[in-house]
Amino acid sequence: MLLAILYLGSFILMAFSGSGYGDATTQTGNLFFTLSPWIIGGSILWMIVMVFSGKNMILSLSGAHPIKKSDAPELYRIVENLAIRTGIKTPRVFVMEDDSLNAFATGYSPDKAAVTVTRGILKKLIPAELEAVLAHEFGHIINRDTRTMLVAITMTGIIQLIADMILRSLWFSGRSRGGRSHGDDKSGAIVFLAIIAVWIIGFIGAILVQLGISRKRELLADAESAYLTRNPQGLITALEKITADPRVEQLDGKRSIAALCIADPLEAGNQSLLDSLQSLFGTHPSTKNRIKELRRMMVAT
Repeated sequence: MLLAILYLGSFILMAFSGSGYGDATTQTGNLFFTLSPWIIGGSILWMIVMVFSGKNMILSLSGAHPIKKSDAPELYRIVENLAIRTGIKTPRVFVMEDDSLNAFATGYSPDKAAVTVTRGILKKLIPAELEAVLAHEFGHIINRDTRTMLVAITMTGIIQLIADMILRSLWFSGRSRGGRSHGDDKSGAIVFLAIIAVWIIGFIGAILVQLGISRKRELLADAESAYLTRNPQGLITALEKITADPRVEQLDGKRSIAALCIADPLEAGNQSLLDSLQSLFGTHPSTKNRIKELRRMMVAT
């Protein structure tokens, strides 16, 4: 979407500077080709920065703060036991001062991980449910899901850019073969609109791919929780409670962090409507489908 905005802005600037549609489109395309290597390089650099410093940025933006072992002994007991069970370094433990129910994990590797829970999770879940939620977050940690999603987001953006470059290179080659005529301005406007349409379709497609990966990682983390705890029912009842009150006010408008949570904190509301939309547009599978999968695991075991 950033690329579309940059292109549109450049096109408008060129058009209003006195060029026709054809000239404006050609000049904008040339400028975009010149900047493309810098855009790709900047995207890769941003991904590297986020991989190594993203955890601290996420924790800061979420308003989470460290919690002492003496203040939450049961929480620490579960975290330490899960660390032993999975063979990783004990993650740092944080809490968000919110009475709703949610949790997330972050960190580019298991040795640099952190788990965060809301105050509501600590107050309202019984130990078996809390263990199931934390085991879900450990699933994200050992599967390196934070890194996976960051790379997926960056790579889909780069793929969009490359596809856009190929599209316009084909158009420019067609223009050079056809020469100029009085219809150039009109054809340039049509091609410009076609490019914008392709951008929109590509943007939506890339988002759907990212969301699909996110939903798949959530289901895998649910499976890890069931495996680590040997108690799928614990996660089932935890999800039922969390879904009733997942909204975390501190995360309002922070979609990138919301996608990390065990339940989307921005989607409290009409759950029947959400169930019909989440199969395509949700960062998380619907709670109904997650519980269905967990119950299937119970039958299998």
